[in-house]
Amino acid sequence: MVTAAIFICLLVLMLLRAPIAVALGLSSVVALLMSDISLEMVVQRMLSTNNSFPLLAIPFFILAGEIMSIGGMSRRLVAFANALVGHLTGGLGAVAILGSSFFAALSGSNAATVAAIGGVLNQPMAEKGYRPSFTAATIAAAGVTGMIIPPSILLILYGVVTGVSISDLFLAGLMPGIVICISLLILNRFLAVKENIALQPYGGVGEIARQFRSAFLPLMMPVIILSGIYGGVFTPTEAAIVAVLYGLVVGLIYRELTLAALYTAFRRAVLSSAVVMFIMNAAGIFAWTITINQIPQSISLWLSEIAGSQIVYLLLVNVFLLFVGCLMNAAAAIVIFTSILYPAAMSFSIDPVLFGIIVSVNLSIGTVTPPLGVDLFIASAITKVSMERIVAAIWPYILVLLIDLLIITFFPPLSTVLVRAFS
Repeated sequence: MVTAAIFICLLVLMLLRAPIAVALGLSSVVALLMSDISLEMVVQRMLSTNNSFPLLAIPFFILAGEIMSIGGMSRRLVAFANALVGHLTGGLGAVAILGSSFFAALSGSNAATVAAIGGVLNQPMAEKGYRPSFTAATIAAAGVTGMIIPPSILLILYGVVTGVSISDLFLAGLMPGIVICISLLILNRFLAVKENIALQPYGGVGEIARQFRSAFLPLMMPVIILSGIYGGVFTPTEAAIVAVLYGLVVGLIYRELTLAALYTAFRRAVLSSAVVMFIMNAAGIFAWTITINQIPQSISLWLSEIAGSQIVYLLLVNVFLLFVGCLMNAAAAIVIFTSILYPAAMSFSIDPVLFGIIVSVNLSIGTVTPPLGVDLFIASAITKVSMERIVAAIWPYILVLLIDLLIITFFPPLSTVLVRAFS
């Protein structure tokens, strides 16, 4: 009875378009009332969810991304990407994809990546004659790498929920992120042929070297962060603080950080962090509520029985999470459904680090999938293109991302080889 009430309440509230955090919180309250448990537990579990040192990495990485966006770093990364691939067919589309991968290694957020790269490239792509829908779809799809390439906020959440090493998750996300970037570049090349855009001149090695020198400091940030983590100099949480300090120093060197710009960056970071943590709090209550009612254990046992094998189970997980990603915020989904799916994954001897990458890739694809893909809404706001036109243009990218997902799922060394090498 309690199980049915929880999920029916959650479904009804979501259909009524209540904010996901509110839907999760109210569903948990209903379950607690039916179980005769004091509502004081709501406050206690909210505090307990926040009482996690690794979670501190999230607001700091969000702040680092905002500082780097306004401090001139995103523009320099785009200029370097333009020197590398801008002369190719679909050059500016390739710049959007490659620039997003560079910026993802600075911000750890898909939303920040789409906003930063889209803000820089929207006007130049329009001036070159790219269709607005093509521009919007490319910018939105390129943002997917923000959830995979380290430092990834989704991987931090997965590590907090499961206890898996965040450092190992960061390392495991590197190769899948590169594969996704390359596949999107290849697709962009074929799609851009239809755009019939005149090629821009190749600047040569000299131009590449010049732009590399300009973008050297931003490019060094992920090197410093990752080498510091794996060298044992600092933890992933401390790395987030280092990223903020590095962004401030580089912004001052470039002389593009003003007090007004810093205020804007801090304000955006506070708002984004508040949204994420509110969702985390509500998801934490929901996860605790379903756990004390033995729901994850029951679902895990049922999944193990119907799957029968590791391959079938992974296929079921992919289908389920792709569906969830279409309808739910990725942060909430990873907190709630990891607690349900993780035990069964362990019963099939699936590598916990690999499983974290699979979960994150699934939910990152959901950010570009209608009806609730957050990257689609950000790209729409930046380019002023309607959601309907973006959705019509983004399906080829989604199909390629699904192929990438299958490769990542059924070729484990892609995610685990670096982890084992460093271990």
